Amino acid sequence: MDQFSLRPVTTSDYDALAKLWLASWQSTGLAVAALANAEELRGRIPAELANGWDVTVGVVGPRLVGFLAIKPADAWLDQLFVAPDFQGKGFGRRLLAHAKETMPNGFSLFAAVDYAKADAFYLRSGLVKTKTAMHPEFGHAIAFYQWN
Repeated sequence: MDQFSLRPVTTSDYDALAKLWLASWQSTGLAVAALANAEELRGRIPAELANGWDVTVGVVGPRLVGFLAIKPADAWLDQLFVAPDFQGKGFGRRLLAHAKETMPNGFSLFAAVDYAKADAFYLRSGLVKTKTAMHPEFGHAIAFYQWN
């Protein structure tokens, strides 16, 4: 297998990024994930980049297998997704380590409460769960985490 590497997103990645995002989100089994579609996610990418996202993609050979979207100015990790068939292989840890390197003074994020796999990942990675709330748009329970 080719080596996993990180690089900045390019416009030619947008279609593959949207497909990966959708597959990973739907692999959670959460009901809210069924509301998403690839076209909507594809449309969000340039809009979110214009609103401050800094996106790093993880690739194995030519294949995009994960991505991280952060807002360093806000100390916020907005998205971290790994393709379902690449989960559990350390790629999420590499992406999270990149967020920690990029935002060494700390950052926050939230994840769905019902996705125990994400909760275990963030707690195991040294983040602290600070509170729970309801998602302002979709209404499902979310947990907030803080690093540093």
